[in-house]
Amino acid sequence: MANNWNEVRYTLDQSSNFSAIYNSPWYSDAVYDKFSEAEYQRRYEHARRIMVREGLQALLLTGAPNFFAHSDAVTWATGLEDARGMCQYVILPLDGEPTLVYPHPGCHIEAARQMVSISDVRGSEGGQYGKVIADRLKELGIEEGTIGVTAADRHGPEYMGLKCYQDLVKLLPNASFKFLPHIHHEMTAIKSDEEVEAMDRAAELAVDAFEAVLATARPGVFEYQLAAAGTYAILNGGGLTHLMMIGSTSMHDPKMVFPNPIPSQRVLKKGDIILTEIVAQYKGYYAKIGHPITVGPPTAEAKSFYQEIVLGGYRALEAQLMPGKSLEDVRKAGSYFREKGAQSRPIMVHGVDLLTSLPYINIDRIVALPGDEIIRPGNTYCIEITPINAEGTFGMFLARTTLITEDGQRDIINYPLDELAVADGG
Repeated sequence: MANNWNEVRYTLDQSSNFSAIYNSPWYSDAVYDKFSEAEYQRRYEHARRIMVREGLQALLLTGAPNFFAHSDAVTWATGLEDARGMCQYVILPLDGEPTLVYPHPGCHIEAARQMVSISDVRGSEGGQYGKVIADRLKELGIEEGTIGVTAADRHGPEYMGLKCYQDLVKLLPNASFKFLPHIHHEMTAIKSDEEVEAMDRAAELAVDAFEAVLATARPGVFEYQLAAAGTYAILNGGGLTHLMMIGSTSMHDPKMVFPNPIPSQRVLKKGDIILTEIVAQYKGYYAKIGHPITVGPPTAEAKSFYQEIVLGGYRALEAQLMPGKSLEDVRKAGSYFREKGAQSRPIMVHGVDLLTSLPYINIDRIVALPGDEIIRPGNTYCIEITPINAEGTFGMFLARTTLITEDGQRDIINYPLDELAVADGG
């Protein structure tokens, strides 16, 4: 049971009083950058049109603090960016106000209330998510309705916690649940002006992080210190880090074709090359940069590989990533690498919802939904290529996030492509 702070403020040392606090003055002077009310209403209206089409009385928007979450439907619906709970939930009814079920009680839930865009924020009652969701659906009079459920994790996909689902089935025996793995993609594939502004800010932070990595790189530095420098730059700019993948190897005896997802204790040396994949988030939306760095001047072989294979392949894909073009047009452009005597990691381009999403354009196949086949203004993509030499021993990663406009495209990452980045070689 929620506790009005005015009624329990003098007995906060009692556990039953401190949990599920509401109406306190705590964090009321906290400041969060939020999307406008009009933007949220646009999102809800879009979702509700889909709900009518799908015959839903409510949509259970799920999200999780894991790498493969859609960053997630909870963030999209409320503005919450929080790593608590295996999964978090928002109830969006066809008629009525949305409700956020927040996992952590006490002080934490009061801070969350300040961050989010909605007023109905309820505690999980000690992890009883199913009960809280069922109670809200009963309040709305739709306990016998059809409830859609978004995917919390795009790999699988996975939708919610097992106990939450079991409790919902038990407490709402006449309800039906419809699992919708791609509905969030449909709601987010075309970006609004406010969403593009958030991506632009994320892009600025990503470049700040890359430049911090470049400034830190020199002989004697550990890989993990590069990751620390990049992470600090993003956090210091008010964003969150989604990816900080950084690896290094010798240009003369390479042992890597792709950035290291777990930056190691390897010590940088003159003559190394550093591969980076950096993703910054702002208000839930992301932007990516990947660009090779050499420690000291690049070798002739590295410079030639970048100019002829990496940059040439990037430009070939970029020329096809235009409004009205098809995903197949982009895929065919990937033949560039083999034509130049190299090969490539299969993935070349992917979509962006809030984070990485469909469609996926690989060298040998396309994974997409109906409606994705033709590139449209408002779509966002990442060109992310990993050309690899014919022997499979040396590669480079290059990536940028791109917005499709009415008359072309806009690279939202403001960092030059034409040359390798060069760090002080000592």
